Parts: sequence; structure tokens; C-alpha cells
Amino acid sequence: MSYPSSPERLGQSIDLFMRVLTGVSVDQYGDATPCAAFTVRDLVNHTAKMFLMTEAVGAGTEWDPSIAAADPMPFLAGTPETGWPPLLSERAQAAAKTWAVPQAWEGEANLSGSLMATATIGGILIAEFTIHAWDLAVATGQSPQIPDHLAESSLEIYRREAPRMRGLGLLADEVTLDAGASLFDQVLALSGRDPRWRPPPRAARAHSGEA
Repeated sequence: MSYPSSPERLGQSIDLFMRVLTGVSVDQYGDATPCAAFTVRDLVNHTAKMFLMTEAVGAGTEWDPSIAAADPMPFLAGTPETGWPPLLSERAQAAAKTWAVPQAWEGEANLSGSLMATATIGGILIAEFTIHAWDLAVATGQSPQIPDHLAESSLEIYRREAPRMRGLGLLADEVTLDAGASLFDQVLALSGRDPRWRPPPRAARAHSGEA
């Protein structure tokens, strides 16, 4: 059996997120997501930032951390939210392309002030794009199909890196699961997400005065 390489898996995780994004409507942008601090719109903008960061690190260029606070990301500014998906698609393709060659996975790179092996960064990116695809899907009523090899890669990297990421405030506390939890549910729990999370009913949000 032939298994996807790391560059292929990163490209597939990015594609997974973009496929879910095509099923999102702008009227869902104010909805809640499993990331407590993010609405759907926030999550889309956050992933736009990730595409820029992924492209920069993969190309070996300097990443400007000040961009992280931009809302929206510079390449989305001035474009109505209905026009965001095509712009994200362009950046997604560029990000995947920079990591499509084995050389991009060699050496070290500076990420958020920390020097890390690029192979480790690539693994974290696979996990993060896969997780965010799930976040976006469950927030917008979709049923994501997570390939086993992406779940395996994500679980492997989170088992190694989740404690450090949690210490930096990048992940919430690990969620306790019942015995026999699925592979991807274990990934979600390690990332600080409850696999049972579902969005609140829209009627309840409207009654409470939320957008």
C-alpha cells in the first residue's frame, strides 16, 4: 500500500479546509465555532493568516508576526466577505505549492519567535488545517470526512507537540474522552476540542440577542 508523503498530506489538509469553505454561506459568518474565541468569520480570517504564514515559512522568507492581528488579512481587505473564498483559494494553492518539494521540509525555520525543524512545522500545519476543517464543518452543519492518514498525522504531531503548544497558549486543555474513542476524536481531544460539540440553535441565539 502506498501512503501519502508529508507534502501530499499538507496539500490534502489544505484542500480539505477549502472544500468545507465552499459549503459556508456568509450569513453563517456570525455563528459560533468549537474555538470559543472564534466566530465562523474569525476562523476564516484566522485560516487566511495561516495560509500567508505557511507560504512564507515554506518559501524560506521572513514572516511578519504583526500581520497576525490584522482583521481582515491584508489580501482580503476591501473585498466583501462574499468574495473571500476565491482569494483564500489563491493563497491556499500558493501555500501548498511552497511545501510540495522535499527541500521545504529540511532544516529549520523561525515560527512565532521559536526556531523549529521545518518538518515539525509542516506536521503542525497538517494537524491545524485538518482540525480547522472540522471546526468549520461542524459550525456550519456539514459532516466532514477526515481521511485516516490525516488523522494519523495529526495525532502523531499533537502527541509530541501539544504540551509545548498548550504552554504557549495555542491549544486549550485536553478534553477527557471515553474509552474506545475514535482516532480523530483523540486528535480533537488533544487539541482541546470536545468531539461532541455542536453549534447552539439559531433560534436560541436570536432570542439571546446574538448575531
